[in-house]
Amino acid sequence: MHRRRERVSVGANLREPMNSLNRTRLIALLACSTAPAAAAQQNFLPGFSGLKDGSQAPVGMYVAALGWGFNTSTVVDKNGTSHSLTNGGATSTLVGASFLAVTKLTLLGGNYGFAVMAPWISNRLDIPRIDVSSNGGWGYTSTYVQPINLGWHAKRADYMVGYAVYLPTGAWSFAGNNNFGLGMWTQEISAGSTLYLNEKKSLAFALQAVYDINSAKKDTTYQTGNPLTLQGGLSLDYGDPKKLLSGWLGVAGFAQWIVKATSYGVSVGPIDKTIDGPYGQKYGLGPELVTMQGALTVRYIWEFGAKSAFQGNLWFVAFGLPI
Repeated sequence: MHRRRERVSVGANLREPMNSLNRTRLIALLACSTAPAAAAQQNFLPGFSGLKDGSQAPVGMYVAALGWGFNTSTVVDKNGTSHSLTNGGATSTLVGASFLAVTKLTLLGGNYGFAVMAPWISNRLDIPRIDVSSNGGWGYTSTYVQPINLGWHAKRADYMVGYAVYLPTGAWSFAGNNNFGLGMWTQEISAGSTLYLNEKKSLAFALQAVYDINSAKKDTTYQTGNPLTLQGGLSLDYGDPKKLLSGWLGVAGFAQWIVKATSYGVSVGPIDKTIDGPYGQKYGLGPELVTMQGALTVRYIWEFGAKSAFQGNLWFVAFGLPI
């Protein structure tokens, strides 16, 4: 049956910050995830992490430059009906610099690490006000700080847990037309594992679970629902590990659900409230290539199955080095 598409206006207020890191086996590329969470207003971004994301980097210090982009021409309401954006679509681009340290200090048998990321974003889509336009330009968005990152390495598996906080450092006002932040604090708990499926450890499956706890938005009682995200992928190593053009490739993806309902407490209007249901969801899948012995990561994700969310495509690129 043909799915009805309706047209609605959209602003460029897209807030999708970052969670954790894009961990690699040889050179860690720090990538704190922010998410186009189901309601498109989360501090955690699926697409910032993918293959081998259940593995902590080796002991050392690392810096990375990264970019993330999200393009959409569709918002999907809580009933699964797609609505075309009247301006033809919206694009959000984020660039950032990150720092990761993994120490020799052990806690509960795992290596202790910590991370921080400073991100800038071009604009932000922020339900419930999908009729707000950005004034353009770039702005500093939520700062990501992960004070606790523990990693364990077994013969055929890696394990990792973490705790992080997103600081509301980006400019934000309710229904504002030039928001670069989300006006809320987010606490994040994560746990994951990378399983090596053969003795050579060249074939790996990674899965990480991330749960975010959002505060109410600044000066309002509007509280975005809490998302649970599963992300990871299946990877295969290629090339001679001693040569520069070696790494791994595979399929990365995510699944995200709002598991604690959005609490409005403010007037958002009948159309917006239909789009921004209390629970949301979205899924994504696409290819990932890691090369230069793990220093360069390129990922592209197609989203599908959304409800109460913007639905589009996203990309991620990172280049990291030990210092």
